[in-house]
Amino acid sequence: MRLVIVACLLGFLPCAVVAEPGLRLHVAPAGSDSADGRSPATAFATLERARDEIRRRKASALLPAGGIAVELLPGAHIRTTSFVLTAEDSGTADSPIVYRSASREPPARLLGGRTVALADFRRPTNPAVLARLDPVARPHLVALALASAGLASVPEFPAVFDDHGGLFEVFADGARLPLSRWPNEGFAVMKRVLVNGSNKAPGTFEYADDRPARWLDNSYVWLKGQWRVGWEDPAIRVAKIDPVARTVAFAAGIPNGIGYKYITNPDGSRPGNGKEPWYALNLIEEIDRPGEWAVDFATGVLFVWPPEGVRELTVTQLAEPLITATGLAHVDFVGLDLGYSLGHGLVAEKVDSLRLLGSRVHHIAGTSVVLNGRRSVVQSNDLHDLGAGGVLVSGGDSRRLESSEDRILNNHIHHYGVRRAQYSAGVDVGFGGASNHRGRRDAVGVLVAHNRIHDAPRDAILVNGQDHVFEFNEVSSCGFGSADTGSFYSWLDWTIRGVVIRYNFLYDTVGGVNPDDGASGFHVYGNVFAGPRTGVWIASGPDHVVENNIFVKDEGPVFGLDDRGDSRGYATNKHLHKRVADMVMDSPPWSERFPGLAARLADRPELPRGTRFERNLIVIPRGDPIKFGLSRKNRDNAELLHAADNWTTPADPGFLNAAAGDFALKSDSEVFRRIPGFKPVPFDQIGLRVDEYRTTVPPRPVFQGTPPPPAPQPDQDRNFGT
Repeated sequence: MRLVIVACLLGFLPCAVVAEPGLRLHVAPAGSDSADGRSPATAFATLERARDEIRRRKASALLPAGGIAVELLPGAHIRTTSFVLTAEDSGTADSPIVYRSASREPPARLLGGRTVALADFRRPTNPAVLARLDPVARPHLVALALASAGLASVPEFPAVFDDHGGLFEVFADGARLPLSRWPNEGFAVMKRVLVNGSNKAPGTFEYADDRPARWLDNSYVWLKGQWRVGWEDPAIRVAKIDPVARTVAFAAGIPNGIGYKYITNPDGSRPGNGKEPWYALNLIEEIDRPGEWAVDFATGVLFVWPPEGVRELTVTQLAEPLITATGLAHVDFVGLDLGYSLGHGLVAEKVDSLRLLGSRVHHIAGTSVVLNGRRSVVQSNDLHDLGAGGVLVSGGDSRRLESSEDRILNNHIHHYGVRRAQYSAGVDVGFGGASNHRGRRDAVGVLVAHNRIHDAPRDAILVNGQDHVFEFNEVSSCGFGSADTGSFYSWLDWTIRGVVIRYNFLYDTVGGVNPDDGASGFHVYGNVFAGPRTGVWIASGPDHVVENNIFVKDEGPVFGLDDRGDSRGYATNKHLHKRVADMVMDSPPWSERFPGLAARLADRPELPRGTRFERNLIVIPRGDPIKFGLSRKNRDNAELLHAADNWTTPADPGFLNAAAGDFALKSDSEVFRRIPGFKPVPFDQIGLRVDEYRTTVPPRPVFQGTPPPPAPQPDQDRNFGT
């Protein structure tokens, strides 16, 4: 049996020896499920036929030595249902099952949309409809009755939603076309709040612009905005627009109502601050530029202003994942192209040794990969143009501190959070993609390394769980559409422990390392923070160590901490204490892995006790390096912060090429004299690497030294605080 030697991944994965598959099956878009699948000329038509052939063979014999490779021939493999694999479709360590593209270029494409010719569209002729259209758009718009074209759609949006509301997406020539909105760019603002409302009672506000008066003949108006804080942006259905009073009354309430959180009247109402950003979406009245589209829910008609030269559109239809794996073991997906779908890319639940390698997941409304399992790998994939997040990973057992050994390696993750901006991360480790506790899952022992993450409205990496390592990742241009965010963000959990964040490069981005509202247990070591809104902020969480990092900013601070847990009552917070009780910290394995932790969390855990800020290089021409957000009674508490052996300088301390964004230190840099024991940061090892599945690495974006525009809500600290 011939052996194929798989290349080492340049130091962060072991070398492996993989057997040549004992059997190859083939699937082609033009194949036949009555064929035998043994050659490209006799390929099956569907993945299900190949899956069932493997099941048949397993029922009568053992898997062949080397396993089975299912080779997908180039072309569009249209999915109208999810490709479902279960435990019976597993391979073994010696005989894995591999689903792979038969060629690198062009790859096999699994698509969840339908192509519709523009010739099938018609010019709208209904006078009532034409009267509602923008005069600029009237000569260009075409319309399609969805039902007659066999296209599925939602009858209307939910009353409140924070993603795409279930509505399909439209693509032309591989590009996502924009759902109509007003204003086209940026936001409108409320003038003032008249009724705050609540989760049970709708709110009402006075608007500042005359535009809503154009929507009076439309009963299907939704406005999406940061109605209260910069980290929530629900879309809410409108019940009534009063053009005389210039008011909008909503049809549904949201938790805590509308109106800026931090301004309150004596009677407890919130008048707002006149800066709460919002926009209208999916209105045919607001189609006013090429590419824009909307669905008229009243008639079930799709209206589009087609881009120049386009002859067909792709409309996403599959709301299920393109691939669903449950209880699966020893299965690889290699070199596939997954895209143009309304759901997630790959959802893998309770899997073991599953790998997604060298693939592309793009232009979907959900998350690229949702992975729950053990010993599984997401490696060297390109994940981009995503409605939600890149990779959501969980696995292991937090109470038993059993490691998942999952690895998220060498992925290029960018332009995500397009349809669901808040808590859609490039990599979400156990956090669960939600601002509450409901989405969290056990996550232990995940390695996240050598990923490049950029261009997203909120977090790069969300963190929950224990014993993770985040290393050699590169983050830029994230957090520009939110407040209270971070390149690394976690929230409200004292059981986050053993988290190592080392050798990462965070630049031209909003937020740095931000364990928020009592989140604990980070060791932040050897990272480079560059740009005016990066840094480390400890929001009352205990037991953080920040050492041997490099901070390069135009002004301080670069580090801060506060004691908000004291004033917010974290000492009696039910969620925080329940999490601690669930772990049984005074017994093994917790008492052995984290000795003394149970006692520490029984003594003022609401304060940032045990914080250390040591041996850091701080390059700032002005300002103080540290910002204290401590109340008067805690300012002199020496148990909260130990800061020592840091060196602050206004001048270049000896970088190789700071102007070009190369912050490696020269061997004779002054920092090695100023900070005894300071270790060089292996800057040249940060970011994407060439390996067996990634043959080239795109160049790093040019370092600008400036972040994206600030979030519209004013509670976003202009530096880096949560």
